[in-house]
Amino acid sequence: MSSNAVGVKIKNVSKTFPAYGNKSKEIYAVKNVSIDIEPGQLVTLLGPSGCGKTTILRMIAGFLIPTSGEIYIGDKEVSKVPPNKRNVGMMFQSYALFPHMNVYDNVAYGLKLKHMDKNEIKDRVENILSLMQIGDYKNNMPNELSGGQQQRVALARAVVTEPSVLLFDEPLSNLDAKLREYMRGELRKIQQRVGITSLYVTHDQSEAMAISDKVIIMRHGMIEQVGTAMEIYSKPRNVFVADFIGKANFVKVDEVKDISNGYANIVLFGHEMNITAAENCKDAESFTCMIRPENIVITPDGRFTALVTAKAYFGQYVQYMLNINGQDIELMDFSQTNTNISEGDKIRVDVMESSLRLIASDSKKEC
Repeated sequence: MSSNAVGVKIKNVSKTFPAYGNKSKEIYAVKNVSIDIEPGQLVTLLGPSGCGKTTILRMIAGFLIPTSGEIYIGDKEVSKVPPNKRNVGMMFQSYALFPHMNVYDNVAYGLKLKHMDKNEIKDRVENILSLMQIGDYKNNMPNELSGGQQQRVALARAVVTEPSVLLFDEPLSNLDAKLREYMRGELRKIQQRVGITSLYVTHDQSEAMAISDKVIIMRHGMIEQVGTAMEIYSKPRNVFVADFIGKANFVKVDEVKDISNGYANIVLFGHEMNITAAENCKDAESFTCMIRPENIVITPDGRFTALVTAKAYFGQYVQYMLNINGQDIELMDFSQTNTNISEGDKIRVDVMESSLRLIASDSKKEC
């Protein structure tokens, strides 16, 4: 990790804007949000459009001033500090490369603004172009580069000034699916190599899960859950989080016998099971059981009889739509061994109990 890496703290930050057509009324874009990013971490803000994630990014960059709360970069409170005094780099969705400058001059631009020595600029630019593997293109103009190469130039320009914090505003959204998958891996490797504390905004769940040290799920300007990708995927705190990150079935529970110490004893499809339970289940009146589609297995010894209502082939897996006791459930079969199953068949299936999770069903409101 870079010795210059610093942490970022957001303390009880809110941002309001005047309501359209009614300036006397205010609308919260961000409401009482607190975030703690450790030095050198890459943290992702994930959520649907309008949830407040870009507003947070712009407040850290200095483009917006919080209505209330505090923002710290390292030990310095920067809520009202101008953008050019924050030592923050930002990579935009559009890349924002200067079309009249070649690659070298695009990357060197920020260093020239700081009136650095020409030799130091040359050394820094050539080093970062080499790190990004675009040294051979330093004399090319932006319109002569592919989307992936332009993305590397934009990242090089953001990193070459050695900012304390690097902000990413959906930087991969303009790339095609295959290149986006490749570049997110490259971006993560470069971030780790350089060691810059980074905040990444996206609405792409797979992108967030692939690159993040920590993921923050947002909705309606507030934080729903914070954790590693694995924690959020396997232990979502509510239906919104479970449904937003990955695919999930939400199944009615026959009976909840007991909830204690983070576990629940339930009856599902007539069978008693012990599964994990979200914290909000303690005070809930009704419940749903989350079952990930990949955690349902087709087996002759399965406890449940299912009717196959639809089947679709996706290469890596086969998707089956099932009906069990009147409830529709999706199954993703990665085994590729059940090729003789057809729509209309009755099959035996089972679930991986350790992967099931009890969630308060009233948490589905506004989902």
